[in-house]
Amino acid sequence: MYKVLLFVCIGYAASIPLKEDTRIVGGEDVDIKEIPYQVSLLSRGRHMCGGAIIDTDLVITAAHCVIGSSVKNLQIRAGSSSSQTGGELYQVGDYAWNPDFTYNKMDSDIAILWLTKPLEYSDSIAPIPMFDAGEEIQDGDITVVSGWGNIREGGGMPRTLQIVLVPKVSEETCSAAYAPMYTITPTMLCAGVPEGGKDACQGDSGGPLVRDGKLAGVVSWGLGCARPKYPGVYAKVSALRQWIDDQSVKLRLTHIFRM
Repeated sequence: MYKVLLFVCIGYAASIPLKEDTRIVGGEDVDIKEIPYQVSLLSRGRHMCGGAIIDTDLVITAAHCVIGSSVKNLQIRAGSSSSQTGGELYQVGDYAWNPDFTYNKMDSDIAILWLTKPLEYSDSIAPIPMFDAGEEIQDGDITVVSGWGNIREGGGMPRTLQIVLVPKVSEETCSAAYAPMYTITPTMLCAGVPEGGKDACQGDSGGPLVRDGKLAGVVSWGLGCARPKYPGVYAKVSALRQWIDDQSVKLRLTHIFRM
């Protein structure tokens, strides 16, 4: 799935571009050993979204990446700079998405994947710590976004993992950019450059936005990819941290008692 391009079902929506799934635009190649928390989420063996390792058996991604999917069709590829080959494949055994998520608002766009066997950590497979509840990024601070999404809007996917640096955009600036069509909620954060040219794009959805080595956001949606004046929008980990922690425990307990 992609970074979602939003389509709004109201009278003049046909003339408005969709919120789209995302991939990295304006980035550069990066070795998985530099960002070993990055994974590819596969559906029926094909790259669909990104994700980030948060524990030996848990991966975080976007809710819109997994809703409606059968777990038997979902795997992650960890430890590879390619979304198509290499690394190790792990089967998804269960998942949960935030119940506040809806496609019309894209609020709380976050999900947790539980893996049927623990990840084997190495220099190319490792977890990333998360922002604490209430922790904030300062406006203008540089963040790191990565993934295998399209390198331009409507373009093809890269063979090698991409990375791009984008500054955090204030809630006020982001809200003004998307008003009146879309609302930036407290569970979202925005990042991008005013002139465009750097962003996540289709195929990047669910992937990590990182600040100071900690997971701060999850690629969610945007108006096109890397367009001027329209920052990328991310699920805000610090605003959703309590749900992430609670759901991680619930997923594990569910499968302990099934054994």
